[in-house]
Amino acid sequence: MDSYWNYRVVKYRVGNDQINEEVFEVCEVYYENNVPDSFIKDKNPLNQDSIKDLHSTVERVTAALSKPVLVWDGQKLIEEV
Repeated sequence: MDSYWNYRVVKYRVGNDQINEEVFEVCEVYYENNVPDSFIKDKNPLNQDSIKDLHSTVERVTAALSKPVLVWDGQKLIEEV
């Protein structure tokens, strides 16, 4: 089983009965067998332990912007076409 993580842009809905909107967020996405399985939202990827780690993260976040958006439908991540 191949599992790993990377950064991707994830689109999901937030709100309640009165306010319900879509947001786009750069998230850590976890993969099982090369399929996006889960993600961590509301975590700032630019909060790192060192300037070296920050440089590396900025490169990965930039790469995430060139990949298709992943949509969270409430149960699974689906690549947006």
